[in-house]
Amino acid sequence: MKIIRSIEEMREYSQQIKREGKTIANVSTTGYLHDGHMSLVKIAKENTDLVVMTTNAMPTLLFSREWPKDYKDYFIKAEDQYQQLSLENDLEVCRKYKTDVFFHPGLINYYPYPLKTITISHAINKNLLDSLDRTRSVTGSIISWVLDMDIKVWNSVLPDIVVEGQKDIYQTLFMKFFLNYFNFPIKMIVAPIIRDSTGVALSSRNRFLTPSERQDATSIYKVLQEVASWTEIEPINYIKSYITHHVKSETCSVDICCAKTLEDLIVLDRKALIVINASYGKTILDDNIIIDP
Repeated sequence: MKIIRSIEEMREYSQQIKREGKTIANVSTTGYLHDGHMSLVKIAKENTDLVVMTTNAMPTLLFSREWPKDYKDYFIKAEDQYQQLSLENDLEVCRKYKTDVFFHPGLINYYPYPLKTITISHAINKNLLDSLDRTRSVTGSIISWVLDMDIKVWNSVLPDIVVEGQKDIYQTLFMKFFLNYFNFPIKMIVAPIIRDSTGVALSSRNRFLTPSERQDATSIYKVLQEVASWTEIEPINYIKSYITHHVKSETCSVDICCAKTLEDLIVLDRKALIVINASYGKTILDDNIIIDP
């Protein structure tokens, strides 16, 4: 497995691969890899000649709603924490799954002047998010941040295909919209959610759950399965109320929309996307299911 830290080296290597007539897939993550991430690698290997795993550690940003005041200091601390806790494990996992390239440039290399850059990019992305009007279960700022990072990754890796997971469905759909809207020569493959034996969707955030919180989190998928099994068509407000009362969490929000158009539904009378956003302390878990009544 080739390990690359430099953005310039990554771009040069990708250009060389393309000159050889080979195709590249990118799986972009925030590190702390698990089997869910590697299921994306498996799909990527089936569809291209070379797979690049990209990691950029952003634990505080994605695992809680607390935003850093000093981005540069945050990037340095996030990188130090990642190297201490997970880098070697992530490298070993990628070797095990025969990933071709491990690309870890570090956020500070993408954002040498983070405060100015991030403020501008968030304003641009927010306009696109507002036009989509689909940011209820996931904060627009997080989607904006992830998209901003992915654009930088795409311009470094130059992928033909990106593989994204269904778990973070709005983030994935927005990225797909962005690719199409700006005519990026990149195809997106959306991979299914991978769950553990209890039904909890695999996530890097799961490591922050206490044993009791993890047990409570099993209620998310259970209620999604239950609603999917209903034979009667119920009003949306009733379904939302039912879900929030049966998910064991501190707070729970539910979004239900048409799986094809993302328009709001009054009743569950067509193929629908149900998204749950539940919090356990400072940890926020997302899950979803697509059902066809």
